[in-house]
Amino acid sequence: MKIFIDGPQCYGKKVNFVDENNVFLGYDLAQDCCEHADWFIASKPVQVLRRQPKRIPTMDGWVFDTTYFQEFNYANQPDGEDWNDLDSGGMAVFRIVNGDKEKFIHIYNAHNGYYGHGFEFKIGDETKQEGIL
Repeated sequence: MKIFIDGPQCYGKKVNFVDENNVFLGYDLAQDCCEHADWFIASKPVQVLRRQPKRIPTMDGWVFDTTYFQEFNYANQPDGEDWNDLDSGGMAVFRIVNGDKEKFIHIYNAHNGYYGHGFEFKIGDETKQEGIL
């Protein structure tokens, strides 16, 4: 898997993940004032924000599990859960595998309800998931 980050720190910034099977995840990171859009990779799906590592990990041999997708947002939060990290935003989670190992790519946007960031998950030319966080 390759990870590409394009654009300056604010305007026009994007992150793209592409595996050897031509499966693509793209996320728009261009931010305005009162939001925090970013991504991280974790060993399990989590519903809290994590600080992004300063270096992009080596992802040789990792591919998307195209059957896995989870989305967490303000509108579908479970009863009793504290989702203050996301405020009115959301998080999408994608599973990647390498043999019997697994990790989870999290893309998120924590905001006050006025901002949105688009994402697209494609297998070749077929859109599998898309939305706005």
